[in-house]
This record gives sequence, structure tokens and C-alpha cells, in this order.
Amino acid sequence: MIDNDDDAYRARVKENYSFSEWAGHTKRGDRQVRITDFKLAAEEISEWKLAEREDLPPSSRQRQIVRYVFNSGGKGRRLVSTVFECNSVIDAHESLIDVVMTYMAQKLPRCGEKGLEIGDICFAGHGDVNVSVIFARFNILAEIQSVGSDPASVDSFARSVDEMVDRSYQGSQA
Repeated sequence: MIDNDDDAYRARVKENYSFSEWAGHTKRGDRQVRITDFKLAAEEISEWKLAEREDLPPSSRQRQIVRYVFNSGGKGRRLVSTVFECNSVIDAHESLIDVVMTYMAQKLPRCGEKGLEIGDICFAGHGDVNVSVIFARFNILAEIQSVGSDPASVDSFARSVDEMVDRSYQGSQA
């Protein structure tokens, strides 16, 4: 009985996020791309210093999940970035649904509405400052959240992560 309720809830969330319009699609049109062994290059992210890195157990949709914690200068600013290397583009999009299902908001705005044009599909938190961003680019899903006592915009950090994913894709095409 619970499985049916979970399936019905998942179906409602997919409908609410117009999943059928973007599922399995990339901006470059390459649905088969598969980036492997992706790692955040922490040294490329200015202002933020890597404090922790933890491997998490993947689900059947993912090859690996890594959680990174970054600090910025002792100012109470802290980010958590969880990077999911999924088996395929559609698995990254299904995983995105898994993540948004954990949020309390009924629907998150698209990042473009908040002035952040990244990923193949991207959602941000509510509020004037983007303190939470979830995006998929190819088969990589990234969730980035400001969790420190001094909330910080995650826009620049999210752009850096997206650029790293894009470079990984370009490197795989060379």
C-alpha cells in the first residue's frame, strides 16, 4: 500500500515540475553522454576552501555520490555540495526528482527565473538570494546549499560546478 502512495506522490511531483517536457534532454541534444569519475576540482572554486569530502552510498540510478563541505574564511559561511554521478541523463533527471521530493516547498522556481542560467535543468530555492540550487547537466546532478550561520548565495559556486561538468564533457569528446 505504501508503495502505491509513494508512486502516486512521485507522479504528482513529476507533473508539478513538468518532468515530461525536459526528462532525458540536454541543451546540446546529446542524450547518451556519460561523464565518468567526475570530481569537483576544489582548487578551482575561488573563495571557498574544501573542509570535508565524503563518499555516500549510491542508489541503482547512480555510480557514485560525493558530498563536499566548503568553508569561506571564518565568516560563518558554509556550503554543502552533493554530486551524483548517474548512470545516464534520464537517471540524473529521475534523481533530481528524488531530491526535490525531499524539499518542503510544493514547487521550486527554475533557476532562469532567478537569474541563474546553468545546467540542462535547474531549480533554485525561494527567496531573494539563491541559497539552494539543484541542477542536472548531462548525467551529473549537483545539489548545492548554503548551510552556515551567514547565508551565502550559491550562484557563483554553482556556475563553477557547471563549468567543471561542461569541461568534463568536452574532454570526453576530444
